Amino acid sequence: MLSTYLHAFLDLFYPRLCLHCNRNLNNSFEFNICSTCKKQIPYRDDTYCIRCGITLGPYNISNMKEGCAVCKGRYLHFETITSVTYYDGVIKTLIHKFKYSRQKFLSEILNDIILADQRLKEIVPNIDIIIPVPLYWLKKRHRGFNQSELLSRGIQRHFFKPISANNLCRIKNTLSQTQLSKNQRQANVYNAFFIKYPELLKGKKILLVDDVLTTGITATECSRKLKEAGVQSIHLLILATVRL
Repeated sequence: MLSTYLHAFLDLFYPRLCLHCNRNLNNSFEFNICSTCKKQIPYRDDTYCIRCGITLGPYNISNMKEGCAVCKGRYLHFETITSVTYYDGVIKTLIHKFKYSRQKFLSEILNDIILADQRLKEIVPNIDIIIPVPLYWLKKRHRGFNQSELLSRGIQRHFFKPISANNLCRIKNTLSQTQLSKNQRQANVYNAFFIKYPELLKGKKILLVDDVLTTGITATECSRKLKEAGVQSIHLLILATVRL
């Protein structure tokens, strides 16, 4: 009863709204996201290439080694990919508020979305180390956190796997990839990463974690550096993939 009165008091002065649709949540037991918006989370239940993550049509062919017609022959440097959702609708709103409005608490909601993917139960037990895609130190200081690291921490707590958050570093303050062409993106991130202690990664199986995948160029460059350090294999885990 005391808890009910406390919530009613807080709702009076700090009304709870759905972060996506702004629906008032004061008369419900929902927090942050309403039940309607939860049902609209764009989980990836389609068939996609496990090498690059692109959606496959009914007549497309893809295999683990060569990939699909889009990525075949490309040096992605990571072996396989798991993409949990599309960067659209509810997820786009949550990630945008998480990163750019510094709403750090949203990492818990986004982690729950990642951990709902049953494929992780088969993938994560076979990896040795979890590595988040790093931010440049100045950008991390300004934002207050690295979103990919917080997502990695959630996976670490659930699966009890070691995490390496400071070995792979971003040493160039790169521009945002959003408005750049493909060639500009490649030039932007080339040699943007550095590994402090490569001997700690030699022969390891890595789970590389990032929040959003557009073209995969950043993840590919990270993976290139990891492979140069002697990493055995890399599985890329992405929270949300942009529809191309």
